[in-house]
Amino acid sequence: MKINKRGITLIEVLVSIFIVSFMLVGMMRLYALGQIQSVITKHKIMAINLAQAEIENLKNTGYEAITPLLSTSPPIYPLTQTVIIDTGEIAATTDDINGAMVTDISSISEGYKVIVTVSWTDYYGVITEVLESIIASRGTV
Repeated sequence: MKINKRGITLIEVLVSIFIVSFMLVGMMRLYALGQIQSVITKHKIMAINLAQAEIENLKNTGYEAITPLLSTSPPIYPLTQTVIIDTGEIAATTDDINGAMVTDISSISEGYKVIVTVSWTDYYGVITEVLESIIASRGTV
């Protein structure tokens, strides 16, 4: 029985280092991508909360109180407001993101359709979240 005691060659070591390096770079890129997606998701949740609060305010106003708001001259709606998305990374406001919230109300057969759009620009481009709701008159379901 003949035993080969040569060990591993320089080529085999270089190939294995290349393969391990390739895998590590890929894993680091996935980690960075996961962090970016986490930040974007956090901003989207904040925007959805702002839009939901606007819809709840309109619902609390009541169906009857919305009609005069739509008939004003100049019209109030669509209403554009500046909003701040607090990243929460530091206590100061230097990391906050300014955005715009547009609220539009249209009359439909069941009542009023409310569309709230929140848009902002962060490190990754322009991002928009849209929420829709219907405020029905008491007689309709």
